[in-house]
Amino acid sequence: MKKIPQKRNWTILLLSILCISVISCENDDDPKNNTETEHAATKQALIGEWKLISSTIDGEAVGLEDFSYLKESTATFNADNTYELVYRRRNGNLAATSILSGTYTVEGINSVTFFNSTSKIELVDDALQITSTTEDNKTQVDIFIKADNEELANDGESNGDIIGDENDNSDPPSSSFDGSEIISQIQGVWEITGVTDECQKKNTLEFVGSDEVIFTQHKETFNRNDLLKYNVSVTYPLQSDFSAVVTEGFNTITFDSNADCQFKKESDLSYLVEDAETIRIEESSRLTFKIIDDSTINLVYEYEDDDSNVQTIEYVYIKT
Repeated sequence: MKKIPQKRNWTILLLSILCISVISCENDDDPKNNTETEHAATKQALIGEWKLISSTIDGEAVGLEDFSYLKESTATFNADNTYELVYRRRNGNLAATSILSGTYTVEGINSVTFFNSTSKIELVDDALQITSTTEDNKTQVDIFIKADNEELANDGESNGDIIGDENDNSDPPSSSFDGSEIISQIQGVWEITGVTDECQKKNTLEFVGSDEVIFTQHKETFNRNDLLKYNVSVTYPLQSDFSAVVTEGFNTITFDSNADCQFKKESDLSYLVEDAETIRIEESSRLTFKIIDDSTINLVYEYEDDDSNVQTIEYVYIKT
């Protein structure tokens, strides 16, 4: 007789567990909970600082000159649902800055709207895509990536791409020294030595005539920083089969993802023999050639590191 209540108690317990499980499953399947989770994930991915890396108008990449200004544009999204877009554009030969700020709302997974703005913003993988309409009714698509994205990693000035003073405003070198004998001695091609990188081994100096030297550099690969440096607007992620040739001032840069050395930079420079040991470069006050002997020249380049400390790179070239 005592076993009957015991069975009843077990039955009640099992029914209670079943009810709790059903309620829990109903909560897990609640669309409202799923939506809140998706919105939170989108917002978390959005928060931070972003840098513009690509811009197209009606599907065509923005030109080099315009992009040289536009690439300085940034976007910042904060946890309190405020944002700021800072656009830098070309206005003649000057830069014009426009700032759009306010609040944003996450509308859905990877979908966001600006308050008081007609621009459309989407998260596409790990990129931010902003679509807007230009004054002449064209569709502009700007792509931003996070400022700490590995594609923007700076690999330093010693990466095989020097001559960074394209906008060097220092006075050109001058000298009363008669360098005719030195000029005659240095004519021809000089090859780099003392490096282990197979692409750097292809670097050369070629002295042509009384005042011209062609400085050629190679790197195994290039990254987004290299593209931005030379104002190349390319979609993200970068396509695996990519090539481009850019002429900027005295530099001609070749990007070719299929080449053994994907980055090649040829700089057509003007030189001046300052004395029996020193050759100055007009385009860069930080680049100097030191004549060691009839068959050896040292290339000396100075630059500032991230802490504004002056660093020196020195390479040895021998005459072929």
